[in-house]
Amino acid sequence: MTPHAGGAAWPRLRDELKTYWSDDAPRFLHMAKVALAAALAMGLCMRLELRSPGTAMVSVVIVMMHQQSGMVIARGFYRGLGMVCGSLAGLVLIAWFAQQPLLFFIALAAWIGACVFGASYYRNFQSYGFVLTGYGTAITAIPAWPDPYGVFDNVVYTVSEVVIGVVCASLVSALVWPRRVAPALYASSQKNFANLLDALHAMLERGSAAAGFDTFLGLIRERAGVESLRSGAVFEDPSIRLHGHVFLDLDRSFLDSVAWLHALHQLKARVAAEAEPRAQAAVDTLIGGLLAIVPRGSPAGALTLEQIETLPGRLAAFEQALPARLGALLDSLADLSPRQRQFVATTGAALFFSIADLRVLCSSYVEARSADRRPWSQSVLQALGRIGRIGTTRATANRTAATIAGMRAAVAVSLVGAAWLASGWVGGASAIVAVAITSALFALAPNPAVASWQIFCGCLAGWLAGFAFNFFLLPRLDGFVLLASSMAIFVMAGSYINTFAKTAVLGLGFSIYFCFIVGISNPTVYNPSAYLDTGFALLFGIAAAAIAFSVIVPRAGDWITAQYLKQIRALVAHTAPDAELDDELLLSFEAHLRDFIIQIASAPADARVDRNGLIGWAFAALELGRAMIQMRLDTEQLGDTLPASWPEVQRAWLAALAEVFTVMTPQAGENAVAATRRALVALPFAQDPAVGPMLLARCRMRALLHFTELTLQDESLPLWRAAKAAV
Repeated sequence: MTPHAGGAAWPRLRDELKTYWSDDAPRFLHMAKVALAAALAMGLCMRLELRSPGTAMVSVVIVMMHQQSGMVIARGFYRGLGMVCGSLAGLVLIAWFAQQPLLFFIALAAWIGACVFGASYYRNFQSYGFVLTGYGTAITAIPAWPDPYGVFDNVVYTVSEVVIGVVCASLVSALVWPRRVAPALYASSQKNFANLLDALHAMLERGSAAAGFDTFLGLIRERAGVESLRSGAVFEDPSIRLHGHVFLDLDRSFLDSVAWLHALHQLKARVAAEAEPRAQAAVDTLIGGLLAIVPRGSPAGALTLEQIETLPGRLAAFEQALPARLGALLDSLADLSPRQRQFVATTGAALFFSIADLRVLCSSYVEARSADRRPWSQSVLQALGRIGRIGTTRATANRTAATIAGMRAAVAVSLVGAAWLASGWVGGASAIVAVAITSALFALAPNPAVASWQIFCGCLAGWLAGFAFNFFLLPRLDGFVLLASSMAIFVMAGSYINTFAKTAVLGLGFSIYFCFIVGISNPTVYNPSAYLDTGFALLFGIAAAAIAFSVIVPRAGDWITAQYLKQIRALVAHTAPDAELDDELLLSFEAHLRDFIIQIASAPADARVDRNGLIGWAFAALELGRAMIQMRLDTEQLGDTLPASWPEVQRAWLAALAEVFTVMTPQAGENAVAATRRALVALPFAQDPAVGPMLLARCRMRALLHFTELTLQDESLPLWRAAKAAV
């Protein structure tokens, strides 16, 4: 090697080492913090002479599966709360069924199934509370079932050990080189907002009908990730907690803007295909005016908070001038056919209402980013003033899918319990605990069967490593320092593996079951046969849960797709046309469909599930359902100014759209298109271009009808034909 070559190699090696360290330094720091928290929890439990310090160590490992302190504290809070509720349920089950094994296991399986249902139905960290309530009951009740009088002591010890583990994990995560959630939350939110503005330019400048749902799905997935970060950030940042309503408004206006962008994109594609050149030019003029105001989000970091702060004012000015501009354009196109002029009118109306959502989005974004700049007292007063106005809608999942998850967990627990009773197996209690933990914990995973088998492999590795530690290394250790240092090596290995997305579950399983099966206790017991039996029982329980996930109505498949589709259909067929008309109806309707879209968009790709089809249905339902509810609201507002025949025409239109989502036949689709056209005829376009609330409402009603016609005729989404087989 020449000296020149050697000199050039060293800078490259140095750069590679810097890159490696920048990528892996957070991982090394995290695994060191997990080991420190586990050692601290173990030491406290030993000092307090609790029975099983390993329980506290397991709590540390589970809670610190996240690296950000806010996520750790959030998970720890719900873990402690769930364990307390589960322990109380365990006391009740033991009190009722201590002498009846069959009834005890039936009640336990039903309770765990109900908790898994709650975990699957509700979202975010609240669902983790249901998970802990379910398998916390098994942890506290199963070991004490042969000795009912010892159940209270078992509850006290278990809850104490869990609380010590949670507190140690939270303190170490928050105080030792903490990684806060708020910076990641703000960075992700900024990226998501910038991507929305980029998508607005990309979709409306080209207007290609060939564009699929990938752009919209990407935006919604990013938003789901932002919401997940926010649910953890509320535990570490008071300003985020006090301004929860701002983030809720931000989520709502973001998805409303995505829905309007989807509608405008469809309209632009239809205009390009069917409109005359003059009408196309008018549409391009209207959309171009909006694009000239809205900045692009890329390159990264180009979009500043100051730009977003000035954007609502510019949008408001454009919004005020839009009706007059629209009136002038329509007046210049007076010689064109009503259908050609309708393209322009619909574009103007869609822009008017999408601008309103975009202004709310910008204002909410600025307020959320500026929350930490306000005095604490002012933030509290604003939060108290908002209490009565915060919506009560909770994010929920599909009820049928949640019910299936609960039934699957109940069946798995029942089968393992029956095997225990029939065989008299000494280690059956551990198998029940393992199947309960796995059934509850991975009911929330996007692919629970794969996650269960990964945890099985992690448990197997932890079992083997624990055997070597327990019977070869542990007898040679003298003192707490050596014990903690030796345990830390294994915990750090599992924690490091846990920091990689592809092996996260494997590393988590290794750490959990290594700490669990080693069973550091006061006093330590040397019993190889019991150790092997416990490990086999844990593997048996995990395998039983994994088989149940794979066999009993797998989450992916046509049947589950059909259940999701029924949920969408019910919202449009019954809620939109028939529900009582009030200020909350539209908000509640949108909240249900937004959560459905996020749920499907966040799920992993699967060839057996037509995810794009489901998202298409959801967008169609969102647009048609919003049109139906908004039409009812506008009809109530305009009252006698509408034609006398309008109430009957509207009833027929609502019934025709509801029928599309009820029977899903080609004839129902044709009837809906015909009813929409009759409604357009019955509601003629206002010739007076003067700007006013009545003109805007009438323009919106015609725009909604026109969007409805476009959606029903969308060839990429044949509503009543694509899902006919799912009826």
